Amino acid sequence: MGTKNQDPIVHLASGAVSGLASCVLLQPFDLVKTRIQQQRQHHKNDGRKSLNSTVLRTVKDIIEKDNISGLWKGTVPTILRNVPGSALYFFTLSEIRHIFSLRHQRNISQNSTKSSLPVLSNRDNLISGMVARGSIGFITMPITIIKVRYESNLYNYKSIWGAFTSILRHEGIKGLFYGYGATVIRDAPYAGLYLLFYERWKLLMTNSFTIASPIIHMTSAIIAGLSATTITHPFDMLKTRVQLKPQNYPNIWIGALKIFKEEGFLRFFDGLSLRLGRKTTQAAINWTIYEALVTWFQQRRKEIR
Repeated sequence: MGTKNQDPIVHLASGAVSGLASCVLLQPFDLVKTRIQQQRQHHKNDGRKSLNSTVLRTVKDIIEKDNISGLWKGTVPTILRNVPGSALYFFTLSEIRHIFSLRHQRNISQNSTKSSLPVLSNRDNLISGMVARGSIGFITMPITIIKVRYESNLYNYKSIWGAFTSILRHEGIKGLFYGYGATVIRDAPYAGLYLLFYERWKLLMTNSFTIASPIIHMTSAIIAGLSATTITHPFDMLKTRVQLKPQNYPNIWIGALKIFKEEGFLRFFDGLSLRLGRKTTQAAINWTIYEALVTWFQQRRKEIR
């Protein structure tokens, strides 16, 4: 890869396709995670034991009420958020990484890394991931709010449009940005740490084993996803509380103190197993497809020329 950055359309298209695939396949994980976090808070408040907060019980209740298709409730807002969000994220990330690679003049060929992307320092990867995710997260925040509310059964919105108009009517524009603090504190470090771990493991595996590129990308994505998700999960739990019940948790700091005092430290890891499953699988799907498509577009361009 030379110093000239690739066609932005390549990164937009590759990111969109990878985002769409993960949205459809993994929506049940997101839905069940939201319900479990919500149910545990509900039962804690009314003094009853949380009997309905296990994964299997939650899945059973959803299917009994809405059939198997109920597990995909919220897929449309997820697609509306994640597909353009994924496209914009990979595009923004590629531009930021390109700037860093030009500054340090450290591009590396696809043959030596089995990747179509530049190799950067740990710091540059960390910053690139954080800046890209933080900026795109702000743009997509309104649809994130609508998605969380729509998936939850606290509000029983009948449609995405109904959720949107209800939030505007009762909470105003600011209601569409509730939880952004918790979201960016979760997503920006997650993206930075993920990219750092992913690139390090990818380089390590490339230098240690002679195996196909997709296997390297998938394995690196899984390891990076597990590590970054575990570290940042408490902020995901806080984000859900703030977005579902902003009257009780007006911001992440008050919410964190309230949860710690009333429910204990372990409550910050509610839904971790589900998020580990979803985020790790999502990372494997997104990055494997993204890198494969970018490489394919590069090869096609060379053939045409």
